[in-house]
Amino acid sequence: MTSIPRYVLVCIALGWMGVGWGGKALGQAQQADFTQVTRPVAQLSDRAAIDEFLTELIITPQIPQDSIRRVEVIDVTGNGYGPDDLVVVYPSGETFNIDPSLVTGRVQDIMRSWRLESEFQYDGANAPAETFRPDTVQTDTTGANPPGPPSPPPERAKNGIMADVLETVQRNYRGEAVSLLLEKTASGFTFEMWDYDEQALRHQAPPGGPSDTVRTRDLVYVVRSDSVIYDVVYINRTVEETEYIPQGPTSALPGEKEREGAATVGPSSRAATPRRP
Repeated sequence: MTSIPRYVLVCIALGWMGVGWGGKALGQAQQADFTQVTRPVAQLSDRAAIDEFLTELIITPQIPQDSIRRVEVIDVTGNGYGPDDLVVVYPSGETFNIDPSLVTGRVQDIMRSWRLESEFQYDGANAPAETFRPDTVQTDTTGANPPGPPSPPPERAKNGIMADVLETVQRNYRGEAVSLLLEKTASGFTFEMWDYDEQALRHQAPPGGPSDTVRTRDLVYVVRSDSVIYDVVYINRTVEETEYIPQGPTSALPGEKEREGAATVGPSSRAATPRRP
C-alpha cells in the first residue's frame, strides 16, 4: 500500500469557562488562547489501497466509494497511527474516528509501513547557530577520533537552512520559547510565528561582510647624483595633495660624461656618498 506521509498544522483554542450563566459565561468563553501544533498525515491515493483500508475499518462514506479521490489519516494523538486517530475522505471531507476494536493485525501492518523517509528533523539542546553549520569542523585535539567523510550535499544544505534560521532567531529574539512555520510553494510562501514574547523581540541587523580596503605597498626609486638608492615606502593614508620639489644641481651621470667627452676625474674628485632620504 502506497502512502505520502506529510504534516498538518492544527490550530487549538484553549479557553477557561467559569461556572455561571448568561453574559458572564459567554464573555469568559470568548477569551481563548490560540496555539498551533503539527501532526503527521498519511495520504492514500491508490484506488486499491483506499478500498482495502476503508474495508478493514468498516468506514462507509456517504459518497460512492468509486468517487473517492484520496484518504488522509491524521495522527491526532501524536504517538503513531492507531486507535482514536482521524480518517478524512475527499472530496466530501467526511471525517471518521478509528474504532480501536477494528484495528486488526492487517491494519496495524499497514499503518506501521507509513514512514516520513524524506523529512528532516533535528532535536537537541540550545546551542549557538554556528554549531550546526555544515562547514563547522569539530577538531579532535587528541587524534583518537579522526574526522569522518563529509556529509552528502543534501544533508549539508538542510543543516545550512536550519543554522541560518536559528541564527536569525537568536539575533532578533531574546525570549525562551518561539514557534515558527514556513511553507513555500511555486506561487508564494507562508510564514507564521506564535507562542513568543513580544517584549523579547529586538531587531538587530546581520553582521556586515569583510572590509573591501586593500593595503598596497609601492616601491619608489630615488635617484641622487650617480648612485641609485632603493627604498620601500609604506603608504598608510590617502595622499590628498602633491608637493613638487624643485630640482637642484647634481653631477652628471656616467653616461652623460662619456657623451660630452669629459676629461678624466682628478685625484681631488670624490664620489658622491649616498644618503638615505
